[in-house]
Formats: sequence, C-alpha cells, structure tokens
Amino acid sequence: MYRDFKTTLELIVAVLDNANLTSEQLRTRFGEMPDRTLKRHMAIARKHGAQMECQPDRHGRYGWVCRNRRQVESRVRTWLVFERERTLVGESQLDLLHQSL
Repeated sequence: MYRDFKTTLELIVAVLDNANLTSEQLRTRFGEMPDRTLKRHMAIARKHGAQMECQPDRHGRYGWVCRNRRQVESRVRTWLVFERERTLVGESQLDLLHQSL
C-alpha cells in the first residue's frame, strides 16, 4: 500500500512541477507505467483531495493539471518527504501521520 501511495505522491509532484505533462510523458517518466496503473494512481490522488484532470493545451494535446494546486502542494510535498524516509518511521506511526494529514 505505501509503495503505491508514494508513487501517487510522486506523480502529483511531477504534475505540479511540470506544466501539462501528457499521460504518455508521465508513464515514460515512471518506467513505462501501464495506462491503467496511471489512471488508478490519479484516482487515488483524487481520493486524497488533489483535483487531477486532463486539459487540452493550445496544441490540442491533453496534459495533466492539478486544479487545486495551492491547497495540496505543501501537504503533498510533506507526505512525500515522510514516504521517502518511512524506513526511519514505524508503520504504525506512519498510519497515524496519514490520518492526521
């Protein structure tokens, strides 16, 4: 579960840091991730409050954006720090952290 959550956070941060990445670009960045897996991670991101959606750019390509960037950016980056360092924190403590955020 936590590895999947970390990947979801990494995807959100990639979208926050790079304007209008397409699904293909995101899947390539994450080791040729299958489209179905990408969609599952985006659904998880939405479940946790990030308003992830595809929008057309001026060239007609669809790129991912986070509509509530200001709301979620600091929270997502904080979660990601804890996920990256979770080997230093017991899983029960990590569960409490997730619940508190």
